[in-house]
Amino acid sequence: MSKDSTDDSSAKARRLKSRRATWQGDAPRSWWSRFLAPRTRHHRALWSVTLETMVAMLVMFGIGWLVSPADPLLVGTGFGWVWLMPMILALRYGTIVGFGSGALLLLAWQLFYDLTGAGVFPQPFFLGGFVTVMLCGQFGDIWIGRLRHMQVANEFLAERLALLTKNQFLLRISHERLEQDLLAKPATLRDSLTRLRTIMLDQINKMPGMLASDRLPGAQRFLDTAAQACQLEGAQVFPLHDGKLVAQATAGIGGWFDLNLEDPLVQYALNERALAHIQSPELQSIAETRYIVCAPMLDSSGFLVGLLVVQKMPFLALTRDNLQFLLVLCAYYADGVRHADVTLAVLSHYADCPYDFALDFARLAHLTRETQIASSLVALVFNSSELSQTLFEHVLRTRRALDVQWPVLRDGAHIAMTLMPLSGEGAIDGYVLRIEENMQAQFGVDFEAAGIAVHSMQIPVHAPVEALGRFLKRCYGTT
Repeated sequence: MSKDSTDDSSAKARRLKSRRATWQGDAPRSWWSRFLAPRTRHHRALWSVTLETMVAMLVMFGIGWLVSPADPLLVGTGFGWVWLMPMILALRYGTIVGFGSGALLLLAWQLFYDLTGAGVFPQPFFLGGFVTVMLCGQFGDIWIGRLRHMQVANEFLAERLALLTKNQFLLRISHERLEQDLLAKPATLRDSLTRLRTIMLDQINKMPGMLASDRLPGAQRFLDTAAQACQLEGAQVFPLHDGKLVAQATAGIGGWFDLNLEDPLVQYALNERALAHIQSPELQSIAETRYIVCAPMLDSSGFLVGLLVVQKMPFLALTRDNLQFLLVLCAYYADGVRHADVTLAVLSHYADCPYDFALDFARLAHLTRETQIASSLVALVFNSSELSQTLFEHVLRTRRALDVQWPVLRDGAHIAMTLMPLSGEGAIDGYVLRIEENMQAQFGVDFEAAGIAVHSMQIPVHAPVEALGRFLKRCYGTT
């Protein structure tokens, strides 16, 4: 792989990272915008907000005392200048912080005016200030909640975009490999995907309960598949435990070797969460390394589950396309490990369920449990008439890009199951109305005339597989 090609790859990666930062609101901002409107990606600690509030109010009191020692709260100026800081704090952190900063103003009045007998308590000054701060705090509370909701939604969409990007790259590589290896090994890539999607399910069927004790279930079969597809001769897979890399390998091929945790390639792959190999431009200055490739096993949300270390592989296999294909295989396996519990439970109960549907169902159940943002499952049940078969196929063709479908064909039932991420009751009503209007325009029938039953449910937080089974039984009862 030439240096020009690797430089071009690095430049594209930097551009993609810059665009993703802009999409997620991480673009560079001026110092005053960062001060007035900080990002609320994580909840700040209570002591930190309290300390900032007290320091800001003390600074405001100090400025007022410097301007007018006899009237540090500037009550006699005709405008409530000291209320500007509580308003800013209320917009930043909400009503409670704004009310607390207003209470500090009342305490300052007791210290500067009331105890010294300097004047009568200015009721309009404090009443108008508190009302203004409460309005600002209410505005801040509403928009902080909206921004958090949008942040969660954007992170989920970014995760889906990462999955689509991997799928697109995998499709391109598959076509290129098919052209090159059609005669020699015509089914290698197709078999690789099939094996990756069934590795853990086969492991669970052979050894029930092993998923709970095994950090990387099916790692040996994954490594065998990756070795066949990417021409690896000596490699091992190392899991993570409590966020730290374990030096004892879970799987290996071509002989076992000891892992050097201080190796530059290992450190670069762990710190940068990126593929590291001996021809990387960033690693040209390293003095010595025992390995050829270190590939982090990251799922689509960026969670690291393990590290694939390659010690021996053919020189001609060390190409950009081959290494990227290896990284994509690691990502597919990591996604399966991260959401394996629910995914494998769905696939073991329903053999005809598509793998993508089971994986997205598991991811949305995890998302609902972590963020309390609802996702929905809608089922359209068709009868056995010829018109219903046509309508059933039409519904499958008109799905949204974000939705995932499962066409259920069992016991004479035709059920179009649609998984709708980040969608509540309103989105379900809009989806059903859109499908019905489309049928009315295309075929001149509505749901009642066509005998179509509609069922829906929210993705549950607890026991999602059992809830899915009850939902299917409810659908079967209407056929």
